[in-house]
Amino acid sequence: MKKITVDAKAFAEAMNKVSRVLKKSALPILEEIAVSVKDGRCTLAATDMDTWLAAELPVCGDDLSFVFQRTKDVMKACAHFEGKLALTLDTEGKKNWKLELHCGQRAATFTAASYEDYPECRTVENDASLRVNAAELFRSVERVRYAVQRADPSTNPKAACIQFRGNRIFSLDGRRMACDTQPDTVFPLPCLLSGDALVHLKAFGDCEVTMQVDERAVCFSSGTIKLYARRYGADTYDPDTAIPQKYQEVITVRTDELIRELTYLKECAGVCAYPYVRFAGENLSMNAPSGHLATHVSMSGRGDMVVGFDLRYMLEALKQFRKEPEVHLKLSGIYTPIVIEAEERSDFALVLPVRLREERAA
Repeated sequence: MKKITVDAKAFAEAMNKVSRVLKKSALPILEEIAVSVKDGRCTLAATDMDTWLAAELPVCGDDLSFVFQRTKDVMKACAHFEGKLALTLDTEGKKNWKLELHCGQRAATFTAASYEDYPECRTVENDASLRVNAAELFRSVERVRYAVQRADPSTNPKAACIQFRGNRIFSLDGRRMACDTQPDTVFPLPCLLSGDALVHLKAFGDCEVTMQVDERAVCFSSGTIKLYARRYGADTYDPDTAIPQKYQEVITVRTDELIRELTYLKECAGVCAYPYVRFAGENLSMNAPSGHLATHVSMSGRGDMVVGFDLRYMLEALKQFRKEPEVHLKLSGIYTPIVIEAEERSDFALVLPVRLREERAA
């Protein structure tokens, strides 16, 4: 019989943070949180084998370790506890151990399993490190992750990754790219990381974290939280090679107006295999199964270049800047990338043009 006491609220908050990694799995143990107590420190950990998230907090009592068997039910109980929480672990049974929780007049009993079958947390063995603000890094990740290739069983995992290179964080799928810059930052090594793993950066809040990189993984750590993300390689793209060096037209347009009119085209077009928009002057038009659709948007800096773009990709790129009053669309040619930027922003989006039917026939 082993026993620990811990602050109930801190324990519940730690469980909530690490539980965000849990997902449905063919291995039931990966749907549970593991607990390990040693030398007065309690570590709660969760993993899906590609991502590990661990939270640490102080406890009093014995060294012990176990794995919850009904994590969701334990979390429901812990949400009602306040003050000092006592956990008593009875390991007399061979298969299912008994775990008793006591907090004030409230108590709950659950089963627990041995820790020995739980996957060992990754470690990072490298001095390549960097101090970064977790909230700023998460903001950059959220800006660009829409442009990764959609993951499915046939997708190369690397194609669904966010890339880190120099001071750039970016993603691309061969048709568009979203890129942000971290000022005064140079990442230790170029790497590719899953966007699903990087979502868990929000567990750190606005803390400064240490980012460590080795050949297999990247670790983000603060005083009490650690996030390990599998590294999918170092073969990153150079985003600067995709950016045109000069532009024939730099167009300024109200962001909300352009999004509104493109949304009109999208909703009226319905299901369309090739939702290609013809952008001529201030006019936007497209051919859809239902017929021909057209609208126009007021803008400055517009010339006579006619370009085509995929409606879906342009709308997603513009939503990267939806809170900005204006955006700049930069055109260097009818077959070169369309660059989207906003004033005083460190990020940009890039959408490849499409060749319109009338141009193919010419």
